Amino acid sequence: MSEREERAARNEAISREINEGIEAAHRVTGSSDYVRMMCECSRVGCEGLIVITIGEYEAVRSDARDFAVLTDHVAPDVEAVVRQTDRFAVVQKREGTPAAVAEQEDPRS
Repeated sequence: MSEREERAARNEAISREINEGIEAAHRVTGSSDYVRMMCECSRVGCEGLIVITIGEYEAVRSDARDFAVLTDHVAPDVEAVVRQTDRFAVVQKREGTPAAVAEQEDPRS
């Protein structure tokens, strides 16, 4: 695994963990409105926010290899776009190191 791949995967895992907390807080209130969550991209220092519903986020989280990112934050060398809205893209980590780290760092596993 390259240092870049490992760093990227760890950055994404941290964003996903923060978003899990945001989702939990909104789930308690029963809100079906849009919420702002952190972009789960691999860019160091990304502070981008995506607008997403809890249902949309749950669909993303149904696969540990999937992440919600701003559409211009896709890293084609380690992920492929599997769905896209006008607000965000859902990317899936490519087989090998990117997918393995995403699965290993999944807070739901």
